[in-house]
Order: sequence, then C-alpha cells, then structure tokens
Amino acid sequence: MIDQANRVNKNILSTVLPNPDFDDGLTIWDDAYSGQYQPVVYAEQFDGQWRLFLERKRGYCNHTGVETSDQYIDDRIYELTGIQDVMLRRRFGAFAGMASKLSKMAGKQSKRAVGGKLYLEPKFPLDYFQGKKCLDIGCGAGRWTRTLLMLDAQVKSVDVGENALRSTRRFNADTEYLDIFDIQSRADLHAAFDFVLCWGVIMCTHDPKIAFQQVASTVKPGGSLYVMVYAPTYHVSEFVRATRLKFHRECKTAEEKQNFVMNIAEDPDNAINYMDMLNTFYNWTIPQEVVTNWFKEAGFKSVVVLNEHEPHNCAWHVLGTKA
Repeated sequence: MIDQANRVNKNILSTVLPNPDFDDGLTIWDDAYSGQYQPVVYAEQFDGQWRLFLERKRGYCNHTGVETSDQYIDDRIYELTGIQDVMLRRRFGAFAGMASKLSKMAGKQSKRAVGGKLYLEPKFPLDYFQGKKCLDIGCGAGRWTRTLLMLDAQVKSVDVGENALRSTRRFNADTEYLDIFDIQSRADLHAAFDFVLCWGVIMCTHDPKIAFQQVASTVKPGGSLYVMVYAPTYHVSEFVRATRLKFHRECKTAEEKQNFVMNIAEDPDNAINYMDMLNTFYNWTIPQEVVTNWFKEAGFKSVVVLNEHEPHNCAWHVLGTKA
C-alpha cells in the first residue's frame, strides 16, 4: 500500500499538476503525449463510489455498471455470450422459466436496464472461459470478476481502491492491491494469464500507452486481452468537459461532489455513471486506430473491435489474441 508520506506528497502534486484537458485543451490521446504527464493518487479516484455501492446508496447500486447480484451477472453473461438466464437456470433448474417470468412481473428487469447495455459482436462461446486463468485489472466492485467466476474461470482480481478490494473479496479470495504501473516489477504476473480484462482503467491514467503495455505484458502467448477505453465521442463533448472542470475546481469535499452529481444526473438511479466520468484527474479518449495499434505493437493478432457497429458508442471494446 502507498504509505502516508507518499500519499500526502502525491495529493499535493495532484493540485498543481497540469491537467491535459483543463490546462492544455487536450482530450484525445496521442502517443506523442507519452511521458509528458505525471501520476496522481489513483487509489482515491474511484474508491468513493465503491464505498457508496457497499453502503447501498441510491444511484450507486442496482446499476449495470457496478451490481454483482445474480440477476445482473446474468445480464453480463448474456452480453458476453448471447446466452440468457445462465445463473437463473443454475439456481432454479427446470423452474427457471417460471422464475424469470416472476422476476419480470416484479419489475426487476426494468431496474436492471439502468446504466445501459453492451453491444458486443462476435460473442464468446459459453465455455470460452472454462478453466482459463484470468486477470481482472481494476476490478472495481467485482462485477466482471464474478461474471468470469460464474463462467468457471479461475480469476485473480486487482485494484488500488480499498473498498473495491473489500467488495470483490466477498466472492473472490484471490484479490489484491496492485497499481497498474507496478506490473513491470511483478515477474509472477508476466505472461501468466490466458485471459486478461482491463475495463475502464487505461484512459484514466497519466500515460495510457504505458498503462496498456503493462497490462499486455500479463497475457500468455495464445492468450487474449480485452480492454475498454473511452472513444472520442461523448467524453469530448462540451457538457462533459465543462462539468468535469466545475467538479474538480469547485467541489472540495466528498459531500459536495455527491450533491453535484445528484444535481446534474437526469436519473438519480444513474448517479454512478456521472461520478465515474467526473472523478478522475485524467479522462483521455482514445481513437480506435491508436488502441488497435497498441495491440499490434504488443504482438497481438486477430484484433477485433467488439462494438464497432454499436449506435452512439462512447467507448471502444477491443479484443486481441497474443501471437
């Protein structure tokens, strides 16, 4: 863990470091920027929303972006595989159809839509993850960790947030603190995994190119890497940029930030989506050709943009297999 002295020093740095968006007018990443910006205390950026999730605060639970309960995990399995009600069938067997109808009657299906759905093609075969050694980098509250576990994978989960780790340890004992930029010093992680997932982390760092290289180093030859990064669409809009500026320059306390998010959220149940896009110091967007080139430079083949045909996409979901 980061000791207290380093934490204080980095907090001081983060108040004076230039922000590429606010100070330099840069929102779209170019590899020419690599090495120009400095790290901040990443451990503190997302951890507040994971705490609010564990406390079951409105807007931070019952949401596709964070929830780990069975029904939501069924939705994640469906997004990956196209197969519905896998968890439901495991739990209820021959009575799964009846249970599904009853859950819809109770209105749970509509609640599960909060936060949006993924449009991924091609789908993974249902048995794709079975027995695979997987790594979830930036596991957050653990929704993808639990999804992979329910698809019979072996999963190691890492994050820098204490509440993220606390949440994920509820169902995965192999969970530990790890900064993405410390992977280079972890020889035990190098070329060690059949499948690596890094969801919504790389673009929130000071150097997405180096962050990607660190992540890619954990994949075995023949293994696969799946990353999600913001696309230069919604996150470069004037609304997002102006709102982020106000959030970072005017909101000083956690309470002020939570109130600010609730005031701008069109749907209070979707508050975590707004907090997620506002609270990071870095909020790069990555052009499709840049992220796919990262894969190729790192020795990946069969690089596929899984949501290339998604309407109104705000992110790229990219999968590659290491040669």
